[in-house]
This record gives sequence, C-alpha cells and structure tokens, in this order.
Amino acid sequence: MALVFSISGLAQPVLTPRNIALGGGGSTYITDYNANFYNPANLLIRDRNSSFDIGLLITGTYYNGVLNSTNLETQTQNFEKNLRQYNAGSYAINPDQRSQILEDHFKRDRLTSIHQSRLESTLLGMRWRKNNRAFSFAVRTRTASSFEIGRGWYSNEPVETETGDVLSQTLKHRYLTLNEISFGYAESVKHLNGMSSRLDNFIVGIAPKLVLGGPYQNASWVNNYTSSSGSIQQSERFEFSSTGGFSDATSAYLNGTPVQEAIANNIQPLEEEIFNVKGIGAGLDLGFTYLITLGSDLSTLNVDEQETQKSLRLSFSITDIGFVSYNEGGLVYNTQTDTNTVATFPGQLDNAFVGAPGQFLSFADQTDYTNPLTKFTSSPEPFTMLLPTAIHGGILFELNRLKLMGDISIGLANTAFTTTKLTTSLGIEIRPLKFLPLRAGTQLAPQLPGFLSLGTAFETRYWDLSIATQLSTRSITTNTALTGITVAALQFHL
Repeated sequence: MALVFSISGLAQPVLTPRNIALGGGGSTYITDYNANFYNPANLLIRDRNSSFDIGLLITGTYYNGVLNSTNLETQTQNFEKNLRQYNAGSYAINPDQRSQILEDHFKRDRLTSIHQSRLESTLLGMRWRKNNRAFSFAVRTRTASSFEIGRGWYSNEPVETETGDVLSQTLKHRYLTLNEISFGYAESVKHLNGMSSRLDNFIVGIAPKLVLGGPYQNASWVNNYTSSSGSIQQSERFEFSSTGGFSDATSAYLNGTPVQEAIANNIQPLEEEIFNVKGIGAGLDLGFTYLITLGSDLSTLNVDEQETQKSLRLSFSITDIGFVSYNEGGLVYNTQTDTNTVATFPGQLDNAFVGAPGQFLSFADQTDYTNPLTKFTSSPEPFTMLLPTAIHGGILFELNRLKLMGDISIGLANTAFTTTKLTTSLGIEIRPLKFLPLRAGTQLAPQLPGFLSLGTAFETRYWDLSIATQLSTRSITTNTALTGITVAALQFHL
C-alpha cells in the first residue's frame, strides 16, 4: 500500500482513499466498516449491490512538514523523521532553509506554527447488512505526532504587538499511539421516519471499542518574552505527562544522563513500540444519519434490493468518547504561570523541530534560560487520558452519478489527533462511467494550511481499488511542490 503525504490531518477521524480524496470529509459518505470510527449510522446505507464487505491493511498517512521537498525520496525521509526516535545532527538547517521556514510558516508575523504527522492502518474490517440492521467489526492502529512551535526558535527578532515586542519560544509536542478493536451496530429508527413529505430513513449507529494505549507524551511549554518599558519579561507555563519510553527517557535525563544518551537508550523505533501496550481503556463512536430519498429512489423501502442513488443525507457524529488509563511508568508535571525578568531575548537554534520522539527533551536542554524540566520533581504515578473527542456534521446531495458533500469538524481539545479550530471539508464525486468515480476535495481551517485533493477508483461487483492524492495549497502559490502521493485500498464485496 502506498503512503499519502498531505497537509492538514488534524480533523480527520479516519484516513481512507475515499475521504482523503474528498478533502477529509465523510460523515455522510463513509459507509463501509471504517464508518465505525467516523459515523457508524452509515453502516446501514446501501450504496452498492452487496451485503458483506471485507478489507485488509488499509493504510494512510498525513504529513504537514516543516520543510517539504519535491523529491519523493527526500519527502519520505522527512516523514520518517517525524515519527522515529530523535537523532541529534539529523535536523540541522542552513540560512536558506531557516528563511524558507519563516516564510512558509510564520507569515504576517505569526508567533507560532502547527504541524502534524500521522500514520494509520485499518488492519481488518468487516461489515454485514441485513434488513434494517447492520453489524461491523474493525481493528485499527494509529499514531500521531502533533506540535506547535514558536517563531523564536528560528529567529531572534521579536514581533511588534500592541503589548510590546514579543519573541515566542513556545513549544508543545503531543505524541500518541492507539490500537482499537471496534464493534459497530446501526439500526433504522422506524418511529422517527416520516418526518419529511418524502421517503426517509432515520438511522442511529453506535460503535463501542476496546482501546489499547501505546507510547504517549503531552508536553506543553508556553514560553514568551515581551519587551516593554526597557525591560524583558519572560512568562512561562509548563505541563507534562508521559508514559513508556518517553517517561523512561525523561527520568534518565533528570537523573543526569546526557540528553541524547537518554533518548537513544529508552525510546524504541516505531515498529517496535506501536503494539507495545502501556495502558488500557474504552471508547465509543456515535452517529446519526437522516436519509431522504428523491424522485424514483425507493431504497428506503427495498433496503435489501435497491441501492441508494438519489438522496439527501444529513449526519451528525461524535467520535472518540472515552479514556485510556496508564497504570505504570507515568510521569506528570503541572505548574502555574511563572514570570521573570531576563537580560536579553534568547537565541535561535540551528536545528528544525520536526516532532521526533525525544526531540522535546533536546530543545528544552538547549534553551538559553532555565530548562523547564529541571524545575520540577516527580515520581512515576498512574494517570488517565481522555480520548481525542471530536464533533462532526455533514450534508450530502446525491443524484445518480453525482455526489456533492460538505463537512465540518471540531475537536473538544488540542491533542495529537485533533484541534479546537473549526475545520471545513468540501468534496465532489462524478462517475463518467459507473465503475469509475472521479473525486476531488479541499479542506480549510484557521491558521492551518489547506490542501486540494484528487482521487479515483476502479470498482467491480466483487472488489474495488481506490487511490487518492493531495497537494498543499501553499505549494501551489510558491514552488508548486507536490506534497501528496497515492494511498490505495483493496476491498472485497459479497
């Protein structure tokens, strides 16, 4: 399976060829077993002539890099650096690259920039639909590394604001691996049907899941310097929680081990850590879809005989309601805001922060002023983390071989997988031939880079192959660098 490199994955609950091609939306469109993780109500929608679907190893990635390359091999290496163990010396930047980072990510004197890398695979999925009920089973693993970095790490020139000249060396790094076993169920709520003058179907879906938590880190260092009335004030607040190799590396560093040695000895490669269970929890994905058929479409009456081809769909879903409890090896820091007077603004570093596991320790170790980690003491303790809950809504208009859709998503908290910024996705699908859908979409969010996406598929009665690609809208306006490559998924239908 090919990997897909794209630009803004912070609002997507699933990564599949279909919703990637449609700009990240899918609360009304995703109807196979992947709907477990987006909107399980859609499991009941009959959009093809089959009652049973199965798929293996559907894989996708997101990559919102600090430095992007037009060379596919270089771009692949950049992506790997975001998710693999930090290695000092691999992230050095020259003056031209520093200028490119400032131009690409800190336009209009923006103080911070947000980035994410994400890897996800549905290892196995099945859906069975009969009469007015649908059942599904899906196993998924996903890893995300999301970080927000201040302009001051790349430039020692402050930004002029209403409160004074500000230099931000804020650094937030969130890293999380989740393995999920999900059971989905959808049913038509008959006593709610008939709300419109047309044939309709109100569907509710629920997908409880067992969640096995892997490596986890949530490091938030809000660190700003403000020059006003001839003095420079530093204001900082630090919060930190971790488990697994992140905790082991942090403890070793606090006990005097050199930072690179602490990282190398305690943080394992992703392929060794991804199924290393550190915590256990439970989750729930919940969804509602109101399907109104149009014209001669009688699929709401003949649910086992006719495909839905002319309809209007309205959907609402809440994903990742739940928690993971880490009972061993947890570290937790939590402090109030601290203010100090300093002599000068801190200096810039000669490395790019890419979100590699352990890199937060390295940057904190190189700060010109007090390392936030050395101010506090801690001991291993259990803690509970809430899952990255998000809310989604969508609308889809379908008329034979044309589909138009729009989605909005918002996370309840900033996590490795979600953002509290409202994200909008728009998509279109046209079928010049019944077996050949052509898809396109876009996604937009405040202060986040958007992207354009394209995709297609080859669909037969018993199997289909889907592909998608994405292109950064930023790259279109500057160096036209391709930041997307295809992702493919082979699925079978009976």
